[in-house]
Amino acid sequence: MSNSIAERYPVKSDRHSSHSQILTVCGDGNGQQLLDVGCARGHLSTALQKQGWKVTGIEYDPQDAQAAQEAGISMIVGTAESALSNMTDTFDVIVFADVLEHFVAPLEVLTLAKNRLNPGGRIVISIPNVAHLTVRLQLLLGSFNYTDRGILDRTHLHFYTKRSLREMIAQANLEIVHLGATPAPIEEVLPVLRKVKPLRAILEFNAFTARAWKSLLAYQYIAVTKGP
Repeated sequence: MSNSIAERYPVKSDRHSSHSQILTVCGDGNGQQLLDVGCARGHLSTALQKQGWKVTGIEYDPQDAQAAQEAGISMIVGTAESALSNMTDTFDVIVFADVLEHFVAPLEVLTLAKNRLNPGGRIVISIPNVAHLTVRLQLLLGSFNYTDRGILDRTHLHFYTKRSLREMIAQANLEIVHLGATPAPIEEVLPVLRKVKPLRAILEFNAFTARAWKSLLAYQYIAVTKGP
């Protein structure tokens, strides 16, 4: 991920965010090996390391990789394709946090990652849902406008619905064991929802509806997968 992308996507601390859900599904590492692909400056990697994982990161941008290394993450600088093809290490968990949609060949990368899993290992993926209600409404009005961040980030090379995500995971010979959802980050537009305690119920309802109607209201999917 480029330096500018890392700046536009800081750590997501809200408990319903993709980062928080990834930390939850990964759980305690107990010294096990975890690979964070496209880790940028290592914010998520550092949090995972604090949970007891022995984290290795892959990052294409040298400045971001240096920042992650200075934060204590063992780094591989280069493309995901090259790093996964050439490494001999294996991992208990491999994380793709909001990065697969940026790759030219995401299925190839996912397949390479599967081959680096230890027996019983998992791949954890967070990815935007292009079938979110806001995008559907845009299409209904004849628009498909790229943005600097979010679902229609102009640097995204691929777009996924729940169905196409499931298809890609199946094509990589992986099985989904958990599919979570993040809500639309309305608190970024209305920060008062986070600051005023009685209004936090709106955020909880937003998160509930995203889980209940994933295809329509999930902003991102959180997929936990396992190999054959």
